[in-house]
Amino acid sequence: MAKAKSDIATIAAVAQLLGVVVAVAALFFAREVFIPLALGLLLSFLLSPIVDRLHRWGVPNIAAVVATAVLAFLFLAGLFSLLGRELTTLVGQLPEYRHELIDKARGFAGLTGGVGGSLDELAEDVSEAIEEGTELEPGEANDAEDPNAEQASSPTLFQKWTDRLLPEPLTNEKPDNDGSSLKRPLYVKTVQPNAPLASWATTAGTVLGPLATAGLVSVFALFLLIYRDDLRDRIIAVVSHGDYVTTTEAMNEAGQRISRYLIAQTMINTVYGILLAVGLSLIGALMTDDGFPNAVLWGVLAIFLRYIPYLGPTAAAIFPSAIALAVFPGYSVFLTVVVLIATMELICNNIVEPWLYGSSTGISAIAVITAAVFWGWLWGPVGLLLSTPLTVCLVVAGRYVPSFRILTTLLGEDVQIKPGMRFYQRLLAGDELRASELLREHIESQGFPATCDDVIVPALKRIRLDQDADHLNEADANRLFALAGGLIADCKTMTGDPADEADASSDDAPGLPTMIGCTSHHFSETLVLNLLRIGGVGTFHLDVIDDDVMPDDAGRIITDQDPPMVVIAVLPKGGFPQTRYLCQAIRDEGYTGPIIVSALGRFKNYDRLFVGLRKAGATYMTTSFTQTQSKIESLFRRHARSAPIAPSVAAAEPSP
Repeated sequence: MAKAKSDIATIAAVAQLLGVVVAVAALFFAREVFIPLALGLLLSFLLSPIVDRLHRWGVPNIAAVVATAVLAFLFLAGLFSLLGRELTTLVGQLPEYRHELIDKARGFAGLTGGVGGSLDELAEDVSEAIEEGTELEPGEANDAEDPNAEQASSPTLFQKWTDRLLPEPLTNEKPDNDGSSLKRPLYVKTVQPNAPLASWATTAGTVLGPLATAGLVSVFALFLLIYRDDLRDRIIAVVSHGDYVTTTEAMNEAGQRISRYLIAQTMINTVYGILLAVGLSLIGALMTDDGFPNAVLWGVLAIFLRYIPYLGPTAAAIFPSAIALAVFPGYSVFLTVVVLIATMELICNNIVEPWLYGSSTGISAIAVITAAVFWGWLWGPVGLLLSTPLTVCLVVAGRYVPSFRILTTLLGEDVQIKPGMRFYQRLLAGDELRASELLREHIESQGFPATCDDVIVPALKRIRLDQDADHLNEADANRLFALAGGLIADCKTMTGDPADEADASSDDAPGLPTMIGCTSHHFSETLVLNLLRIGGVGTFHLDVIDDDVMPDDAGRIITDQDPPMVVIAVLPKGGFPQTRYLCQAIRDEGYTGPIIVSALGRFKNYDRLFVGLRKAGATYMTTSFTQTQSKIESLFRRHARSAPIAPSVAAAEPSP
């Protein structure tokens, strides 16, 4: 039976792996279809808040979609018109920057004098070629008798460079057909110029391809916006399998996360581009005579390029930096531009983006990098643009679909491993430093009682379970318990209350009541009692009976000391038969005070367990550290009110 289950699990794992491979292959080979569809979906997510707002104002759905599309088209048309004008201006100004380019080339070539003289000579050739080309008079070309023959006989500048870097070996062989005799004729081939129609078709194909993709994306986006409710209902009907609640929540979360992310990124990119254009303009006005060239162009490019993760901001920073380096003499303008961009990136990445994004994406920083690499490999630059929204959809699917839960664990922003298991992993690795840091952080953020319930107690229970399942031998389990005990002792200094630390340093502090603690069946429960002792600092003392003391002897000790109450620690799994026997032994010796059984765990048969403990003599049963500590403090306050002759108990009450 076990082997059959193992075979079924193996087949299921192989089937899931094959499904992933088939899905990736389909996305790759059918990218011409999926890319426009994904871009249209992304555009619909970006425009849907505007459409919804217009619809809430009473505008009909189709009219709201058309109005939003027209506004978006006019905005993009104006933006691209501005871009085209700025690019035309930049291309026209490039010849004016040749002298500065020559000087910078010579300067950089001079830095390589000790490394290789060939680079210096090549730089000189570049400078001479640029200068000679610019000093050529219009009439000089007509003075040559045969410019074509002269050009054919003299080597080009490119040939000079390649011959210098990669010299060809000398050879004495002559070509077969060099025209030197009748037996070695020289053949001539007449090449017809390209037909105008073919040239036009090639150019049209190059231009119309992206335009057709853009048109397809627009059509997809319009139909997704117009029929968004109908498509939503169809998807829920197909995917839900009757679970409409989970499917609806998943779709709502995915849509909201992607929309918030796109809106936040649009706001950040727009403000970034405006500030960059203004900053470059100010640098040009204050540090140069003619101003910074095409500052608006670099700002607009930054707005669009920053949608691409990692590569986009880098490209947006390179363009204005390269212009500053190539155009202006010296390096002051270049360094100022670099400082401006670096400052904006630091503020944007460390302050603005975390504040605006918040938990809008729900994916970790490592997942963003991994997704950018994967989708960039799969779909190229478009994949980089779509990487974050597509990964958000996968993470949301993992939250609601059990078979995709691994995606949320690997890519999600929230750590899926519970704090108790993280602490247990630190103990297994013997990493006492990181385990202590984890305890300190949790105590500072959640408090000591919550840290015991969420971190320490689950780790102690896990050690017991792994030892019972033979995953840990006795020596390893004892080592882990000893390491946990040392960290629990260090918790005295992590509470952050100097008064409590002073009280903890003295076990004989006057004015506090003293109770007795017992273990039920395992020495690890002594660690739970140590936690209660630390949690009761300033409220009560706790004397612990050794775990090797027999129940009858423990009952006599308790009866002789007659404490205000007794607490018995139970660390499941097991321990309840021993606890009932211990309670019976304590009652048989004549103790009449309250007995608290602190069974730390969740129990389906809580009522049956509690009834059995009550019959054996227990008074209360608690199931968490917080509940146990609260019950002890409550009983001490009640004992103080009913026994005013005990000043130690009265002193433990908080002042009004």
